[in-house]
Amino acid sequence: MEKQAVAKAYVLSDGEIIEESALERYAIKQGESRALPSDRFGSAYGELGLVEPLYNLEALAQLLELNPYHYRAVKTKARDTAGLGWYLEAKTNNPSEQQREIAMQFLENPNPYKTLTDINNNVMVDYDSIGNGYYEVIRDEDGTLIGLEHIPAHTVRVHQDMNRYCQIRGAKKVWFKRFGFENDVDYMTGEIAPAGSIPAERRATEIIHIHNYTSRSDYYGLPDILPALSAIISDRERAEYNISFFENHAVPAYVVTVTGAELDEQTKQLIRRYFQQDIKKNRHSTLVVTAQKPQGDFSDTPIEIKFQALSVETKEASFRMLRADNRDEILSAHGVPPYRAGIVVEGSLGGSTARESTEIYKQSVIEPRQDMLENVMNRLLFVGLGITDWRFRFKDIDTKDTQAKIEELRFLFEVGAYSPNMILRELGRDPIDDPNLDRHFIFGQPLDASQEETNAILNSLKQLHAKLIDIATKEGGRHV
Repeated sequence: MEKQAVAKAYVLSDGEIIEESALERYAIKQGESRALPSDRFGSAYGELGLVEPLYNLEALAQLLELNPYHYRAVKTKARDTAGLGWYLEAKTNNPSEQQREIAMQFLENPNPYKTLTDINNNVMVDYDSIGNGYYEVIRDEDGTLIGLEHIPAHTVRVHQDMNRYCQIRGAKKVWFKRFGFENDVDYMTGEIAPAGSIPAERRATEIIHIHNYTSRSDYYGLPDILPALSAIISDRERAEYNISFFENHAVPAYVVTVTGAELDEQTKQLIRRYFQQDIKKNRHSTLVVTAQKPQGDFSDTPIEIKFQALSVETKEASFRMLRADNRDEILSAHGVPPYRAGIVVEGSLGGSTARESTEIYKQSVIEPRQDMLENVMNRLLFVGLGITDWRFRFKDIDTKDTQAKIEELRFLFEVGAYSPNMILRELGRDPIDDPNLDRHFIFGQPLDASQEETNAILNSLKQLHAKLIDIATKEGGRHV
C-alpha cells in the first residue's frame, strides 16, 4: 500500500504557522543538560579522609532558587524558630546578676557584623534546605568564648574521625575541630597535635554541627524536602515549558492536517492572511484553501484538509492543578501550613482549624528545632562562659486568637462578670488606679450606684474608652 502524504502544522493565535517538524526540533532543543553542579571537594574525599555526603550539597542548596514554595517554607521555619526573639530564664531562686551580665554581653554582640538572631536564622536555613547547620565557635588564647559565626553548610565536609571538619571555598581550604575536642588542630593542614602545642595563630577554631537525623549516615543529615524532590522538579518543568512556549510560539489556536498533498507556501500565505487580517475585519469571513499533490504523485487519493480547534484551557487548567498538587506536597514535606507560608487557599476552612494547624505546626515542627538550638546556646553559655544560673530560651509563636478573646471579655463586661481593670489585666496591661474601674457593670450601668455616682463613673469610662480601643486594636492585630 502506498503511503499517503500527510502534512501537519499549527496555527497560532497571532496567525503565525508552525510546522510540526519545527516543533519537534524545538522539543529536542529543550532537552538541555540536567547535570547537577559538580562537588567542589572532588578528589579531596580520598586525599583528606573526608566523608562524602549522601547527596550533592551544592544541588540541595540550589533547590531554594528553583521553587518559591520550598524557599518560603524554609524561610518561614527559620524565622519561626529563631527570628521571634530570645531571653534568659533564671534556673535558681537567686540567680547571679553578674552571670546574667556576662551572658547578655556575649549574646548581644556575638559577632561584629551579625546579631545572634542573624546567625541562628542562617544556620536554620541551612538545616532545612541541606539537612546540616554549622556554628563556628571562637575563643581567645586562654579559652574564653569571644565570638560566634555561621558557616555555610554546603562548603563543609566531615572527616572520618568526626573530630575534624574541612571547608573549601574556591582555592582556599580551612580546617576546624569539633566543639569540645581537647587536642589542637592546625587550621591550614588539619594535623592533630596535643593541646597547647600548636601556636595560637595556627589553631583551628571549633565547630558545632547540627543535623537532621537520617539512619543512612552517621556524618550528615538530610533535609525534609527530599521526599518531595519530584514535586520541585515537576513544578520546575511546568514553569519552563510555559515560559519557553509563550516566549517563542504564542498560543496555538488550530491544528491543520493536509492528507494527500503538501502544505505549500501558497497555502500557508492564505491561512496566515486569514487569521492575521480577514478574521479580524469580519468574524464570518470564509477561508478557501487549495492544495496540490506532491510532484510525482499520480494516485487517485483525494486531497483532504482539516482544521481542528485546540482547547488550550484544558491544558492550562491541568497545569494549575499540577501546580497546586506540587505546592501541597512541598509544604507537607516541610510540615508548614499554607497560610503560614503566605499562601491563601480558596475554600479552605479558617477559624479554629487555622489555630489548630498553627498549634500542631508549633508543637511538632518549631518547638523541636527551638529545643535543639537552645541546647546549642546553653552548651556555649555553660562551657564557654561558665554560666550556671541562667538558661537561654527562644520566644514562642503566638497562637492565641486575640480577637475572640476580646469578644469574650466584652461579653463578660456587659453581663457584670468583669470590671474594666480586670479586662486590662487579662490583656496584660497594668490596672488604672481608679476605684470606679474596679466596679462591675450590667450593660453599661454600674451596680448599686446612685445617679450622681453613675454620672461620675460614666465620665471616667469615657476617658478610658479611647485607651481601651487602642489596646484592643493593637492586640487584635497580632492574632494568627
